[in-house]
Amino acid sequence: MSMNSVVVNLIVLNVIMFAVKMYAAGSMFLNLDLLLGLHHPYSPEFSWYQYITGIFMHGSFSHLLFNMLGLYIFGSMLERIWDARRFLLFYLIAGIGSSLIYQIWQSVAAYNYLQQFGDGLTLLMQNPPNSYLIGASGAVYGLLMGAALLFPNTEMYLFFFPGLPIKLKWMAILYGGAELLRAYQDNPGDNVAHFAHIGGMIFGFILIKIFNNDRSRFY
Repeated sequence: MSMNSVVVNLIVLNVIMFAVKMYAAGSMFLNLDLLLGLHHPYSPEFSWYQYITGIFMHGSFSHLLFNMLGLYIFGSMLERIWDARRFLLFYLIAGIGSSLIYQIWQSVAAYNYLQQFGDGLTLLMQNPPNSYLIGASGAVYGLLMGAALLFPNTEMYLFFFPGLPIKLKWMAILYGGAELLRAYQDNPGDNVAHFAHIGGMIFGFILIKIFNNDRSRFY
C-alpha cells in the first residue's frame, strides 16, 4: 500500500497522537484524553472540535492496536474503490455520526434517570454526564458495514476462530448483534461505548446508500 494512502496516513496520525498523549501524561502531567475526548454538549468541558479529535485518541495500546487493525483491513478494501476524498469523508462522517448516536443514547438514559427527581431536562443541563468518548471504534464499525455491503461474500477470519472463514455480510451481522446485546446489558464494569459502534454501522449503511455503489461488481 502506498505511503500516500489515506488509510496509512490515518494510522500514522493515530499512532502519533497516542505517542503525544503518553509523552504529555508522563512529562507534563497533562491528560489529553480529557482535553480532546468528546464530552457531553452540556458539559463545561465540551468543545465542538472534540467530535473530530476524540476519534484520534485511544485509552490504551490494545485499544489503538485493534482499531488500527480494523482500519487497515476494512479501510483498505474501501479505499481501493474510492478516491481519497470520498474515503476520508466516509471515515470522518461515520466517526462523527457514531458519536452523535452515542450522545443521543447517553442523553436519553440520563434524562430518564433524572426525571424521577424533577424536570429531567433541567437536571440534565445542570448535571451532564461526566464521561467522555475516545477512540476510532465507531468509524471502524462504519468501515466494517461499508465493506460488508460492497464485498458481502468476501471471506474473513475471526480472531477467536482463526481457522473458520466467515463472509463479511455475516461478520457485520454478528458484530452488530453482539453490540446490540451488550448495549442493553446492565454491566456497570463495561466502559465500552457500544452505542457508538452501533452508530458507526448505522452511518456506514446510510453513506453507502447515498454513494449508491453498484454492489453487483464486488465479491
